[in-house]
Amino acid sequence: MESNERRNGARTAARLTQLRQGIERWRQRRTKRSPMPPELWTAATELARELGAYRVARELGVGYESLKERLGGGGERSGRAGGGFVEIAGPALLGGAPTTVELSDTSGRKVAIRLAAGQAVDVAALVAAWRTAGR
Repeated sequence: MESNERRNGARTAARLTQLRQGIERWRQRRTKRSPMPPELWTAATELARELGAYRVARELGVGYESLKERLGGGGERSGRAGGGFVEIAGPALLGGAPTTVELSDTSGRKVAIRLAAGQAVDVAALVAAWRTAGR
């Protein structure tokens, strides 16, 4: 049985190969020196967030500086699993208007939990359970 990491790595490699082929097709069909289509840049930046700008630029044959710029200057992955710190104010979860808590990770998994007005949730327990379920 394959581990999740191995399957995710295989999916990422397949996405990289598919994107490389798409860029090659575009290069063969383009007229003169037209810019690469936005959908190809979007796919390249998504992969660069996972794998790092240098690796993606090298494997796709696109400009590293252009890719890094499209990432907002933070072209390399952080090297740590998980996201950054998110502060959720108590009043937003404990009263007033309906609230949506959304979680995502670098593999593309996402979950959204909609809370009715006044409904409370233990966010720390929710995040811990979601991370454990993804392993």
